Amino acid sequence: MAGLRLQAGEIPPKAMKYVLHGLCTIGFGEMVLVAQDGVLMQVEWNEKRRLDCWHDTADTESAYSEKALLELAARIRKKFRLLQYGKLVLVIRKGRLMQIERTEKQRFTGLDGEGI
Repeated sequence: MAGLRLQAGEIPPKAMKYVLHGLCTIGFGEMVLVAQDGVLMQVEWNEKRRLDCWHDTADTESAYSEKALLELAARIRKKFRLLQYGKLVLVIRKGRLMQIERTEKQRFTGLDGEGI
């Protein structure tokens, strides 16, 4: 990975494959895409195992068709492009993407304390 230069607003194909795999695998939880200078820096995966739904989270086929996954990938890329500094959180419930949350950080320089 040394020398790899990521482009701002871009989610590399290998990272998107990982994100889509998470969407197909996680029953309850979140995936977090972290941006700095508009560049994807890390992907976090937080899965929750609910005991009352344990039987529903058995290894089954994905709830998404290939077409649906391509549409989700396009939507995730579109939302990520808007992010300079912050997080894009994909919230998953019962094996389905339920919402996308975008938290953006903004730095203010020239003030006392020089930023956040």
